[in-house]
Amino acid sequence: MMEIGRKIIHLDSVDSTNNYTAKLMNQGQIDHGTVILADEQFAGRGQRSSDWLVKPGENLTFTVFLDRVNVSVNQQFILTQIVSLSLVDILKQLDLKAEIKWPNDIYVEGKKIAGVLIENQLRSSLIQSSIIGIGLNVNEVGFQDFIATSIKAEIGAFKNVQEVLYSFIYSFNKTWNEFIKNTDRLNAEYHNNLYLKGVEAHYEDASGRFFGVIKGVQTTGRLIIQKNEELMEYDLKEIKFLMQSAL
Repeated sequence: MMEIGRKIIHLDSVDSTNNYTAKLMNQGQIDHGTVILADEQFAGRGQRSSDWLVKPGENLTFTVFLDRVNVSVNQQFILTQIVSLSLVDILKQLDLKAEIKWPNDIYVEGKKIAGVLIENQLRSSLIQSSIIGIGLNVNEVGFQDFIATSIKAEIGAFKNVQEVLYSFIYSFNKTWNEFIKNTDRLNAEYHNNLYLKGVEAHYEDASGRFFGVIKGVQTTGRLIIQKNEELMEYDLKEIKFLMQSAL
């Protein structure tokens, strides 16, 4: 059982909860399942090396450390699926229609509400340990030029950040135990919550901009898009989702 949350380290401010976790791991000073929570993260990192900046205390920024994961490198997308579905679960409990924008951003009504950055440490063909960084917009309402939202912006009510964290811990443990040995069901549930699946939308790849339809995601995590009459496969940095007005 990969239970998390028995130990929570609460920091006032840190450059990045992932960086802090990695330092503890390298020093042999962190136990499996430890959660690192920070009120302020001033150098957080998102996918594609982007920054994740939040206002102190308003949102949920934390990292989960998993040790002795022993999942095959070829199956590492399982971690992405379980974390994403855990976030979707806690938002649906608040009556929010949350979807997974491949591979692991969480969207509500076409706006980003959460992001995930997973850094795996490998031993041979297995994942030895995993550092899972998560940012979830809880009470922030001013996003300036970002197309983003938060729990408060959607439901009109303040939510205690730590209570939201406890909800995630419960959901992650439940989701892990439910799906880790049933990857077919895990894949089906991930696809059931996949943003823009089966919908014609705008994308950009190395050849330029195009209309395409997401058909699914391989178990390796590669995105499958129908481009004209051809099924194309993409890794994270090979495809870009575009806004409707971008063409």
